[in-house]
Amino acid sequence: MMTESITQSSGCGCSAGTVSGSAQVDKQKVTIDFLYLDLESCEPCQGSEGNLEDALNEISTLLETTGAEVALNKIHVTSYDQALQFGFVSSPTIRVNGQDLALEVRESHCSSCSAISGTETFCRVWDFQGREYKAAPKALIIEAILKTVYANEGQQDKVASDAGRTANSLANLKSFFEGTRVAATSCGDGACAA
Repeated sequence: MMTESITQSSGCGCSAGTVSGSAQVDKQKVTIDFLYLDLESCEPCQGSEGNLEDALNEISTLLETTGAEVALNKIHVTSYDQALQFGFVSSPTIRVNGQDLALEVRESHCSSCSAISGTETFCRVWDFQGREYKAAPKALIIEAILKTVYANEGQQDKVASDAGRTANSLANLKSFFEGTRVAATSCGDGACAA
């Protein structure tokens, strides 16, 4: 909530004067969660983070003007248990007020995450306007944020609840974390090359 002065106009509105007073304005809160496995070498995670930051920069003035308050949470998912805790099934994930941007979870081979874990790992791909992207497209992010702010309707979770795909994605994450644990154990003495 904030207090602001009210501008009152006389006649046609060409000359406005400020009247003391206060109005209670409820800011709409928009929470964006960016969940990822790796930002050091994973291209889909890096690209999605960059596009998210660019999208927020582009619409920040608009959101500020309309009174929306945006909170960005970047969450580095570091274990399978943490993935389960956050309902994280594919990397990267972007949620706006708890709603995943993607209509469904689709994945493709990620060479950088495979190299990190030593196992074949798949990262999320994004479908938007009939095309597939390795990183979340900036336009998709902007569209989702603006729909959340201006639609003002409680949308149900849009992610398809395909049990088979979710199980495959969770198995993929489990394999990634097991691989990184094994790699960290065997490279603990610094003998492994990056």
